[in-house]
Amino acid sequence: MNLNFVKDLFSPKPKYRRIEIESSFEFLMTEDCVRAIGECIEPEKERGHEGVSYLFGRTDGFTTLAVGAIRPKSRTTNGSFSVSTVEMARLVKEIRGNGLQLISQLHSHPGRAYHSDGDIDGLKLVCNGYVSVVLPEYGIYLPSFEGAVFYFYRRGNGFKELEPQNIKIIPKRLL
Repeated sequence: MNLNFVKDLFSPKPKYRRIEIESSFEFLMTEDCVRAIGECIEPEKERGHEGVSYLFGRTDGFTTLAVGAIRPKSRTTNGSFSVSTVEMARLVKEIRGNGLQLISQLHSHPGRAYHSDGDIDGLKLVCNGYVSVVLPEYGIYLPSFEGAVFYFYRRGNGFKELEPQNIKIIPKRLL
């Protein structure tokens, strides 16, 4: 008889073991959200300034769904934008009051889209599944996201660029 089998059978076992699951991240936006983004940044686009909007919806850290956009009171120039802490608190209160989460920041650049050092420093309220979107050319291609870059946030990994196949726009009507 194999005594090791009996020993293993009765020896203490760990209560749990940690399993790392590699999962892809998905960012979904409704058509209404895309239209609202355009409305939010239009005044800055016309002035040749960077535009900014925040997206609201829900995230579980792996799938983030944006259902709408909100335009903050901000200071903008042709190469920057700034949103105060007081304004951020007001936006969060409004979004949470509707049972939703602040899940994304979207802003435009004068030229190509990329995460600048200032962009990363300006992201104050992030959580797993948070998405940062940068539009090129002040957002002139909207409602297309041509040339845009999407970054998602994971605690411990920071922001990583999202692949185009993981970004989907949900139409108002299917079939």
